[in-house]
Amino acid sequence: MHLHLRDEARESERRTPITPADAASFIEAGWQFTVESSAKRIFSDSEYRDAGCNIVAPGSWTSAEGDTVILGLKELPETPPALANRMIHFAHIYKNQFGWREELERFKNGGGTLYDIEFLVDANGRRSVAFGYWAGWMGAALALWRHLARAQGHDGPYSSLQSFESRMQVQQEIEKLAGSAATLPRCIVVGAKGRSGSGAIDALKIAGCEITEWDKEETVDLDRRTLLAHDLLVNCVLMTGPGLVLATPDDLGSAGANITTISDVSCDPLSEYNPLPVYRAPTSWERPFIEIGRNGSGNPVELTAIDNLPSLIPREASEDFSSQFAPVLLRFDHGEEWQAAKQVFAEKMKQAFG
Repeated sequence: MHLHLRDEARESERRTPITPADAASFIEAGWQFTVESSAKRIFSDSEYRDAGCNIVAPGSWTSAEGDTVILGLKELPETPPALANRMIHFAHIYKNQFGWREELERFKNGGGTLYDIEFLVDANGRRSVAFGYWAGWMGAALALWRHLARAQGHDGPYSSLQSFESRMQVQQEIEKLAGSAATLPRCIVVGAKGRSGSGAIDALKIAGCEITEWDKEETVDLDRRTLLAHDLLVNCVLMTGPGLVLATPDDLGSAGANITTISDVSCDPLSEYNPLPVYRAPTSWERPFIEIGRNGSGNPVELTAIDNLPSLIPREASEDFSSQFAPVLLRFDHGEEWQAAKQVFAEKMKQAFG
């Protein structure tokens, strides 16, 4: 098997699906591993070279031999128009997003196959690999950092975010602010039992906050008044259908509503199933927080909803993901996860082109 790890097209994307240490294990198993040079990847070219990988120029995947498997994380650049290889990455096109048909047409033109990482699932439909824990951790940490900073007259992570070399940079800021805080926020995590929820809880524990943990059992008959009585809300619910609404704009300003900071880790504002219909578009690294209203006491309510949170802590996110992904990748492409992803690709191709 020949794997080719491409340089990411997004300038802000520093994560990698396979670390140098895990790449070395594939080479030991007899796989050929080619890695494109990258000036932004959290692990250096030399680390991959020392692991036994062959280092090549960025973008050289476009001329790879037909049996080479092209591995990446995020979406491909717009060219070439024909894709002939088997390709592994998060494509974000299977929910009929803008340009989905045009992206699949590139595979039709070249005869290649997409194995979308999001659709690597087991027989029970559970995802085999995900960045969920670090999405929850980073989303909650940002909200907590901003909440504590604002209470003490500081900006905190209010604008112009850049990726951190490690989570300790964020943790140290929170610990410093928590140490000088007059009071700590009462926090609630909804979707607490999932990967993202567990990450969010661990982040909030850095400051020693009081944390309420809700999951499906607590949201069947939602006590919105109790939810809004908290100071900081982290939403980690994965919505698969309509029904759950955590808060509306009117709810935020109702009597007894104390919420001043919201982190929507799930970040699905464009979906009709969005449980937080209080904003219309994701926030960004340039502007992580937006004001969405006033609470019951008249204080501003701020929200963060960044759709690529794990990219902010690329080292921990990559190490965690790679440890999950490596054993799955060793089963390429006969494992049940790969067959599931291949089936979804075939179904979407049929939907697009008949």
